[in-house]
Amino acid sequence: MSEPTMKERALGAIVGMYIGDALGLGPHWYYDLDELRADYGKWITDYAPPKPGRYHDGCRAGDVSQTGQVAMLLLRSLAERGEYVESDFTDRLDALLSTLDGTPQGGRYTDIAMREVWKARREGKPWSEAAGLSDSGEAAVRGVMLAARYADDPRTLAAHAMANIRLTHAEPFVAAQSLAFVLSVCRLIRGKSLEKSGKAMTGWAQKEVDRGLIEAFLQPAFVYDAAVDPNLVVEPPQGIARIYGLACQLGFMLPAAYWLSSRFPDFETAVLTAINGGGNNMARACLTGALSGAMNGIGGIPARFIDGLRDRDRILAEAEAVVAALD
Repeated sequence: MSEPTMKERALGAIVGMYIGDALGLGPHWYYDLDELRADYGKWITDYAPPKPGRYHDGCRAGDVSQTGQVAMLLLRSLAERGEYVESDFTDRLDALLSTLDGTPQGGRYTDIAMREVWKARREGKPWSEAAGLSDSGEAAVRGVMLAARYADDPRTLAAHAMANIRLTHAEPFVAAQSLAFVLSVCRLIRGKSLEKSGKAMTGWAQKEVDRGLIEAFLQPAFVYDAAVDPNLVVEPPQGIARIYGLACQLGFMLPAAYWLSSRFPDFETAVLTAINGGGNNMARACLTGALSGAMNGIGGIPARFIDGLRDRDRILAEAEAVVAALD
């Protein structure tokens, strides 16, 4: 097979993120791995609905989560406006927030970051003051849309991505980690690996973060080196989720995603290993899917995963519009 083009890699990053999200919707947040196996079998291989009474109950196999819905708002904004227009995205997000009630079960499961934003907006705070101190991965996940749109202009990407991250996440190191992930996706879309990636990404983002937070840009290369080192073996490989942590903190999710996408060159193995690790496997698979999709391009993603997305047609059409300017 020929090397994927930048456009194909950008499409792969977008679609890969949604696939990871939808794969995790059913078996989400099982911290008891024996319970996960009892409900979904020894190895999850495809989309599955949530079990009655669990998170995301009422959604169907192939649906995306609320995190995916917010990312779709940004995708549609980019597709229709042709560039990142913050006010257009926040108007769309306000419309979604107006349908929620500020509780976890007000719509599709509402994460703590969005509950904090919902409360701030209900109190009349402007978007510049709406972000909370959540350490979750929502901003990193939706930033994949920006990475695809601005893959040919990393410095502009860094500025737009950090502005978008700060709409919902105010904690400085979480913001820096989120930006490092978005720039990692950009680097992979550009046909590079995460090896020795820190210097390039620091250069792209040196105006966006404090010098004391630059360490966030070193992590992808450190984890890449560990993942490809034949002397460092994690067996079974889904155990990497337990090593870095099963909970929702971005600091747990990101290194696992960097490790999985670097350790396994094919999309299916990387993403399914993320899912079968348990815990917050949905966020881990979103992040892994974006990285692996960027590495493999849209042509390297198995057709059954694309076909099984319930929002497939919309995602593909809007993703094509967003990446149209790339070579």
